[in-house]
This record gives sequence, structure tokens and C-alpha cells, in this order.
Amino acid sequence: MRRIVILMASSLMLAIAGQSLAFAADETASLETNTVPLGGKMYKEVRVPVQSTLEVEIHTPDTSKTVTPLKRTVMKFPTDLTYNPNNKVTPVCPDSVLNEDSNLGRGIAATVDLCPRSVVGTGTSAIYLAKLHLVPAYLTDPKMVIFNGGRDSKGNARIKIYAFSKSTGTGILMQGSLTPAGVQDVAVPILTSDSAVSSFTFNIPGQGISVEDDAAPGGVRVVKGLDPEYARAKCSTGRWKTSAALTLGERDVATGQDASLPFTVHAKPFIQNCSGLAGRPRLAKLTVSGPKIVVQGRTVNYKATIRNSGTATARGVRVSVSGGGRGTSSRFNLPPETTRSIRVPTRITGSKGSRTKLLVRAATGGVESKTSAPVRIRP
Repeated sequence: MRRIVILMASSLMLAIAGQSLAFAADETASLETNTVPLGGKMYKEVRVPVQSTLEVEIHTPDTSKTVTPLKRTVMKFPTDLTYNPNNKVTPVCPDSVLNEDSNLGRGIAATVDLCPRSVVGTGTSAIYLAKLHLVPAYLTDPKMVIFNGGRDSKGNARIKIYAFSKSTGTGILMQGSLTPAGVQDVAVPILTSDSAVSSFTFNIPGQGISVEDDAAPGGVRVVKGLDPEYARAKCSTGRWKTSAALTLGERDVATGQDASLPFTVHAKPFIQNCSGLAGRPRLAKLTVSGPKIVVQGRTVNYKATIRNSGTATARGVRVSVSGGGRGTSSRFNLPPETTRSIRVPTRITGSKGSRTKLLVRAATGGVESKTSAPVRIRP
């Protein structure tokens, strides 16, 4: 099959040899996303694990004989969506093991075996061989695996994308990071015979893809994302907006240099409606630190630390001290899944020479957390 495709590519290339370089073929692009919570609930303030699917298609007019190759994709995801690499669940696939100089023609199964526990998602693609807009040149067999690439120098979640076409027997490696602004920029290497991408789909974590593997039962292995919490999302505004800017252009296969003037196609932003629950705050893990031996009548500063383990912001939280002292903190808001420490000036009121406790309470709107701290009051 590979020999047939290569021979076909050679014939197709000869068919256009001597022709002037193609420029923009009036391509357009479209995209669609589908983000679904894995646990059934979505919140306005707290991100939950989701199944994230992205589908992008490049449309070429029927009258065009060629399709301009894809050079770069810049996706703008909603900031409600984040990638969350957990190296304990899916270890980083290091550059020392998989890089642009690796044997990328070994196929999906063999490449996954380089980093078998690092898979966070999968994908598929379709290409036009030798960029010819013809049915015989249309290949739908390319498959992709997304690996956890750790974090880049700026702390952004980084992914590695390995794509392989059995028909052509070649593979490519791409990389990208998701920034806090929701931008993911991925450069696309030159494909076999300078082929052109027609469409691609990414799934995180996804249901998996079937790939050939002689060592697996039946000769087929299912590869899928191994961390259900890698993609997380919240619904803060009632809708998610995703857009894409795709750079197209021809390159010299031998040198990689531009052979035509690149141009950018912008896909119409895709809007997916969502519904987020308001959630509830939950104050937990209240602790207090400060002097253990104090003087009656003195005002002592204690530090209270409290966490909101709920699903909504705790507003107007105040920490108060009673028992062997009297004190209150200023009011503050505590977003979900965050911890804060605050100063609590406390006047010591217990009897001289006594051993007593400071009773500490963090509360707001019927939600509270309590603890105590033993102190000895000097005689």
C-alpha cells in the first residue's frame, strides 16, 4: 500500500511539474468544539474534568486544482478551559526520548511505546497528497497521539502531537503550549510530498483510536488519553467561544523555505452554550499560629489560615477569636480551591498564670470552620 501511494504521489507531482507555484486557492475554514463534563456537573467558578473535542476543516473550492498546505494553527480557546498536566498520572514524555530527530516513521504503536504512560489524548486527520485537489490524492488514514510535554519555560501546559500516515509511511512531530489567555500555537512541518491538510480532530482524553500492533491481541491496540483530569473547564459566562487562525503556504520540500507568500485563514468563531451551577463555599482546614506564652492585657497578632474547598467564592469571611482572648480580622473574599492567611490582632483577656485556649472561628453566611490554640498567660 505504501509503495502504491508513493508511486501515485510521484505521478501526481509529475502532472503538475513545470506549472507555476500555486497561491491562495480561496480556502476557507470552519471549526467546531464539544466540551462535556465527565462527572455530569459544571460550575461557574470551579473547573471540573471534561471531555474536550476540537474539529477543524479547511475548505477548498471545487474549481481549484490544488490545496494550499497548512503551516501553522493558532487556536484561541475560552479561558474557562485549561490543561492540567499531572506528572504522577501521565509522566512527561521528554525531548530526550521523542523529538524531531527521532525515527518518526516507526508508527503509532512503536512511538507510544517510547512514552507509554504519557498519552493525554488522540486525534485523526485527512490530507491531500502532493496538495492535489483530487479524489485519488485524498487520504483519511493519518492518526495522532497527544503526549504530556510537561510545562514550558513560562509554566504553560505543553503538549507533543505525533501524527502518522500508514499510507505514506511517514510521521511528524508537533508541539504547542496552552497559555493563560487560551492561545495554543502549533507549527506544522512539511508533510509527505508537501501534502495539504484538509481536516483534523483532537480529543482529550477521548475514547481512543485503534492502531496496528502485531504484539496486541488481534494485531490491534487501542490508544487513548490516560488522565481524565488533564482537560478541565468551568462555565463562567454561559457560553464558550473558540476561534482559529490557520496559516497556509507552500514550502520548498528540500530547504523548508517559503515557496509562496503565506496567508492566514480565519475560521468563524464557534459558540458552545454551557450552564454552570452557582455552587457553595466550604471553609476547611482552619489553623492558627502565634505566641504560646502571652501577657494579660497585651494585644498579640495571630495568623489564621483557611481554605475554601467548596465550589463558590466565600464572601465577607471574618476570623474571630474568643475564649482566652478577643479579636477579629478584617473581612475578605476567598475564591474556591484557594487558601489564605490573615492577621488577627487579639487582646489577651485570660487570668494571669492560667492555661487556656483561644477559640478561633472563620465564618460567613452560615458557613464556618473552627479550631483552637492553647496559650499560657504569664503570672
